[in-house]
Amino acid sequence: MKYTIFLVFLIQSLFGLSQVKDVDLLSNWAASDIQGWYGDVAFNEVWGFVQGGQEYAVIGSANGTNIIKINDDNSTERVQFIDGRHHNAIHRHFHDYNGYLYEVCDQGRSTLRIHDLSYLPDSVHMVYDDSAFLARSHNIFIDSSSGLLYACGVTYGSFDVPMRVLSLANPEVPSLVYDYNFVDYVHDVFVRNDTAYINAGFEGMRVANFANPSMPMPLGSLEFYLDKGYNHSGWLSEDGNTYVLCDETSGMRFKVLDVSDLSDIQVLSAAIPPTFEETLPHNVMYKDGLAYFSYYNDGLQIYDLEDPSNPIRVAYYDTYPDSEVLFRGAWGIYAFLPSGRLLVSDRKYGLFVLGYDGIPNLEDSDAQPAMFPNYVDNGFTYFYITQDVDREYVLRIYANNGALVDELEGYGGYLRVEASHYSNGLYLYKYFEKETGRIAGGKFIVNNP
Repeated sequence: MKYTIFLVFLIQSLFGLSQVKDVDLLSNWAASDIQGWYGDVAFNEVWGFVQGGQEYAVIGSANGTNIIKINDDNSTERVQFIDGRHHNAIHRHFHDYNGYLYEVCDQGRSTLRIHDLSYLPDSVHMVYDDSAFLARSHNIFIDSSSGLLYACGVTYGSFDVPMRVLSLANPEVPSLVYDYNFVDYVHDVFVRNDTAYINAGFEGMRVANFANPSMPMPLGSLEFYLDKGYNHSGWLSEDGNTYVLCDETSGMRFKVLDVSDLSDIQVLSAAIPPTFEETLPHNVMYKDGLAYFSYYNDGLQIYDLEDPSNPIRVAYYDTYPDSEVLFRGAWGIYAFLPSGRLLVSDRKYGLFVLGYDGIPNLEDSDAQPAMFPNYVDNGFTYFYITQDVDREYVLRIYANNGALVDELEGYGGYLRVEASHYSNGLYLYKYFEKETGRIAGGKFIVNNP
């Protein structure tokens, strides 16, 4: 199903017009002292963590790392800037574990860095800064079940290793466990309970079990598949049956995989946002049936994968309103803060703290069209319509005296109706399907506090 693209005017310091659907801008942070390494590219990866009950974001920038406190009112403040070993960096990457933040960089004479977070909210303390195990690494992932850090695309000394596995038994002093050399390069990896989903670029995906980390056991692979490009990154569902795969190749769709049988991995579906035709997904996180993507040019894209064979785009927020250029815009996504806040890093415009409430589910048997809830006391409601195929429509909202209050355009499925500016009272709605002339309607009550 497809959904309406409409423009919402936002009052914010960076730009007044943005593509938005059902996502709220809570705050935006981009310090004036951050300089881009070329053109307008200044920021890279984002991560989130909680320390002492307080939520934080960490966002990489060209010359270092920024620790950002997210206050209860959603405002942001930089707690600390950590100067990088290498300046003008394209890519930094982070992962937290047991009260420590682990940091790598993929340019220059860099190091693995470990920061003690226990001194927050005042500061973070660097407790390890060494290139013995890696001078450069593209990405890292920590399997909390085993305390193993997986470093991808590693350079140390004069050597390159596709992936190194380090033990964090002592979280401040890592030790080498294993070098994975079964592919030419590992770009990224997702690991849960010792099972690693390895993104190996143009060699596709490999899956291996590291229960015995010095002797990993191959479990499966996906070397040829629909819309194959550069196998970049992915994320696993909570039940371990579905994996979302991003190929960092212009115009390629993301893939939803059935990984319930790792000896026979299948592509269930593929989809792409209906905007910039050369768009490409960069990173993804998968939580509670929703896939959260950071898309170059197209910002945050949220897809409902409750039915993995039928991805449905349910919300989006474009962080990059400038002209469409490849590899500009959103870089990273973090979707696991306890508050539900979403963190997105834009290469030019910095950190976005976004809110998405999700949508209520109607049973198939519920009569439609419907406004749900039809008693509105929280500022918004949802219009639902059942169509044999997705079609464009106009939804008009009338006050009880017949005056036209609002007119919205939709396309299939459902449409969020912002009612916070409606006066309290009874409203009527009329649905006009453009192609067929179908008309339907109903009523709802607004009683906002």
